[in-house]
Amino acid sequence: MKIEKILLPFDGSVHSINACSYALNLAKLHKAQVTIINCYEWNASILEVPSPLIKDLEATSERHARDILKTAEEIFADRGVEYQLKAVYGSPGVVLTNLAKQKEYDLIVMGSHGHSDIAGLFLGSVTHKVLNTIYCPVLVVP
Repeated sequence: MKIEKILLPFDGSVHSINACSYALNLAKLHKAQVTIINCYEWNASILEVPSPLIKDLEATSERHARDILKTAEEIFADRGVEYQLKAVYGSPGVVLTNLAKQKEYDLIVMGSHGHSDIAGLFLGSVTHKVLNTIYCPVLVVP
């Protein structure tokens, strides 16, 4: 199997930080490019927010996503691996599934749980969704 492009979902959790190490080592081994992605969403329907504030809240959500990606950038910087950072609006399970279906990536490396994990679950909800809706190799890192 040739690995040229790796997708690395990153939310700043311990599990996603662990996944960075695996993605970094695999990228070095295969001379692959890594796309590090953070998905963010903001649901205006749960709050009564005046329209002018919605754009500010969305911008704040995107800034927060980019701040989270800075941690991954610190891990990848000056390590001899080509990488790019992406902050993408949308539900992580949906965004990752759509990206995988486009067949741009040869492998997804992701943490077993994110910040929203619930104690007692075997896998986090995003990991579970990705594993059950795509047909490309996924490396799940504890």
